Amino acid sequence: MATIQNEGIVRRTLFNIIYIMSSLRKLFDIPNLIVKRKIKLKSVFVSLILIPIPILFFLSAPTLSISHSGLFAAVERITLPTGVSAQEASLASKDGILYMTWLEHSNAETKVMFSMKTKTGWSEAVPVHIGYDLFVNWADFPSIAIFSDKTIAVHWLQRTGKLGFDYQINLALSSDNGRTWSNPMILHEDRSAVQHGFVSMIPNKEKLITIIWLDGRDYDISLGETKNVKEAMQLRTTTITSDGILGTEVAIDERTCSCCQTSITVTDKGTVIAAYRDRSDDEIRDISIARLEHNSWQEPFTLHEDGWELSGCPVNGPAISSIDKLVAVAWFTGAKGVSSVNISFSDDDGKNFKKPFRIENKNPIGRVDLEMLSDGDALVSWVEWIDGNEIINICRVTQEDGCVAKEQLVSNESNASLNFPQLEHINDDIYLVWTQPDENGDNLAMLHLLLTPSD
Repeated sequence: MATIQNEGIVRRTLFNIIYIMSSLRKLFDIPNLIVKRKIKLKSVFVSLILIPIPILFFLSAPTLSISHSGLFAAVERITLPTGVSAQEASLASKDGILYMTWLEHSNAETKVMFSMKTKTGWSEAVPVHIGYDLFVNWADFPSIAIFSDKTIAVHWLQRTGKLGFDYQINLALSSDNGRTWSNPMILHEDRSAVQHGFVSMIPNKEKLITIIWLDGRDYDISLGETKNVKEAMQLRTTTITSDGILGTEVAIDERTCSCCQTSITVTDKGTVIAAYRDRSDDEIRDISIARLEHNSWQEPFTLHEDGWELSGCPVNGPAISSIDKLVAVAWFTGAKGVSSVNISFSDDDGKNFKKPFRIENKNPIGRVDLEMLSDGDALVSWVEWIDGNEIINICRVTQEDGCVAKEQLVSNESNASLNFPQLEHINDDIYLVWTQPDENGDNLAMLHLLLTPSD
């Protein structure tokens, strides 16, 4: 497959030197004398911090920086292999490779696209599927997962009826690094013209992926406020093997919030854990947890009693991540009229969660993502509303002290939205991608964030 050489040896060498110098500065307690710079990348503003120590190549490499809070040793803008009007990206990683899928529009066509980033750069972008009848939504978009044998799975949403929210989940597989893709298969047994979406996928066994989604087979939108369980959205699940064999479909929860993203992880013990926004008979829409243990889904439980009473869907799902038996969940709530981003940890394979930390901020609007780090800390990203602009924030959270270092990375001054930023990490390398509106419409933007070495 052809490769786009976006990042050469020199850039990688400079990035590594920054990382080493950051480590030395901490080791020898060198004063952190900083000069703050603010550069404009189209309509994206990224705050850069340059340390005036004898590394003169900083001035000739404006895409590299040291962050203000000390959270990151360097920040780099990544050139993407995307075309015009690219939007709604999802990320996955395996064995040091970053995988990405996204949507592109051309006239009446919509393309589900794919590329992968290795040490030599991005592969040539290829279409997974092209169609005229895809369902495109800022909050419900394609996802990607990688099997243990490196088969790639990508899902998207296909319209099935005349109403705007009648669509099914289609999925295709590639066993040759994305060069070619299988014919689409429908993920769910139900074929009725209703909503099926908000998919999350995770590899959890040899050549097997577990998939969850929200399913509207028993939901009548005209009866959306009823308290009858059979007239509500459901959280359902199935599995698929790398050769395309679907497993048994199971209902995990028969009454959930109708349009909040789901999230899924797997612990080192093999326990699959789903996080989603639930919906009680009294319209309490807090976060619930469901665990797949010993091939059986356990009864879901409420992560924390926020008590967010809301008559409609807030379009604001949780994010879950794990390492070993340690699990973290981040979410947004507007309970008691107070908007906040919270995070809670579990150290027993997701059976119990500790009292959540509230991440202090001014006016959060949620859209969280989360990545666990190798030392047991977590990185949380969210969107905040400050001075009329959307801000992408990120902080490092410890189990003992909550948010210990926070950075404002992106300020969106356009009239359109950043939508739902996505995080992925490979060792100490963090990737943040989002839909960036500009004068030409929507495009994707990505930052490469190098973590400052922890103490």
